[in-house]
Amino acid sequence: MATLSYASGAKIPMDSLPYLGTRHYMCLNLGGGWHSALFEAEGGEARTGYGGLLEIKYKYIPRHWGIGIGAQVSSYHSTALFNHNYAQTFIHNDNNLQYTLNSQFKDWEESQDILSVEIPFSIQYASNNNGKWGFILGFGATLSIPVIKEYTAQKGQFTTSGWFESTNVEYEGLINHGFQNKEAGQSDEITNMTTHLGAHLELGLNRAMGQKSDFYMGLYAYYGITNSVIHQEKNIYDGENYIGAFGSNQIREVHPFKTGVKLGLRFDLKDKKREKEAEQIVEKRREEREKQKEIAAAAERLKRERNLQEQKERIRLKEENDQQMERDKEKIEAFHKAALKEKKEATLALKKITDEATYAYPNSIPTFPEEIERSFDIVYTYLAKNPNVTLLVVGHTDNTIKEDKSFTIGQKRAEAFKQALIRKGIPEERMECISKGNTQPVASNNTKSGRELNNRTELKLRGGVVEE
Repeated sequence: MATLSYASGAKIPMDSLPYLGTRHYMCLNLGGGWHSALFEAEGGEARTGYGGLLEIKYKYIPRHWGIGIGAQVSSYHSTALFNHNYAQTFIHNDNNLQYTLNSQFKDWEESQDILSVEIPFSIQYASNNNGKWGFILGFGATLSIPVIKEYTAQKGQFTTSGWFESTNVEYEGLINHGFQNKEAGQSDEITNMTTHLGAHLELGLNRAMGQKSDFYMGLYAYYGITNSVIHQEKNIYDGENYIGAFGSNQIREVHPFKTGVKLGLRFDLKDKKREKEAEQIVEKRREEREKQKEIAAAAERLKRERNLQEQKERIRLKEENDQQMERDKEKIEAFHKAALKEKKEATLALKKITDEATYAYPNSIPTFPEEIERSFDIVYTYLAKNPNVTLLVVGHTDNTIKEDKSFTIGQKRAEAFKQALIRKGIPEERMECISKGNTQPVASNNTKSGRELNNRTELKLRGGVVEE
């Protein structure tokens, strides 16, 4: 067995390697399956049959695509069943009278057996994946030449009778006049079959058996495209003889068809030149594998470097993100502290306004000394910076007046504070004035100092995002 040596010194059998150079094959195949002549019988029923083939073929495949040509011997079998009456007009030889010949067929079964020599021409595709198994696809045209074509009446019978119009009498059983019962058993050659052209398709697998031989198994199909019979305008019984279905006017077209399984052997016609080509291919493949290894190693190194770089970049981005989050946190805390400081200053300013507001006499409207002017500015600035903050102004009194009047006085006190704030630029719609009258004292109304504490006006900030 021929072998190749790698640089490492390992020996590799030639037949274990897929060969991609020019290939020459001689194939010997046997097959069988559904082989039949397809036709339609006007007065009968067509049935199919089985057959086989013997094939020898040469294939030339430069790489994957190639051509094939060969010779086949194929057999076809079909059957026609008749249960029909055929009528035709003749002139009787004895009396020159016109009569109608009626031929009544009953369970008449005729078989057709055809043996053809066929020349297939194929376009071939061959794939060898691992040196042992290969896939084969073939398709093309086939020239078919019928060499043996016979029909046989296997069973059944037909009866002939003659009806004479002049006497209005139908005669039967007159053998001398051709009116009789005929039993099956006739056979003869089909004379009107001709060469025809068809198309074929084949799918198969081959398994390497040795250095120069393969076992082949496949599926095949063939269909006769052109008509394989010359149509005749004769009746199936001409008054004297039964001439067969294909030679009569009962069948106009016949198309041979076959499909089945094919098994065989394929021999590789290798030579020294081809073995040298194979060695070159193997060496080229070795070089390609080494090159692929180098490329794969370089790709792996590049991948590792890229992964390392990506890891460094992720760490850098995380550090930047953490630093940015810390800066954002500091900004938020600074903003919160500033906002809280502003709110405290505004709250103190409101308290100062309420504390320094004076009342000329108990339950009077308050007045505001000029010394608290800056406190109004602080409130205005805070409300301008915080558009979602509003003011609640609540007026209170002591219990030296009636309760219903105390609510009126409390409301007027709240309105007086509101007007003072409006004069400083604070929008009216951002303030709400209510009165609690004398219902919410913060000290005893039994003393002067307590009543002074109860006669008050409270200002409260409402809304905002910063809470103490």
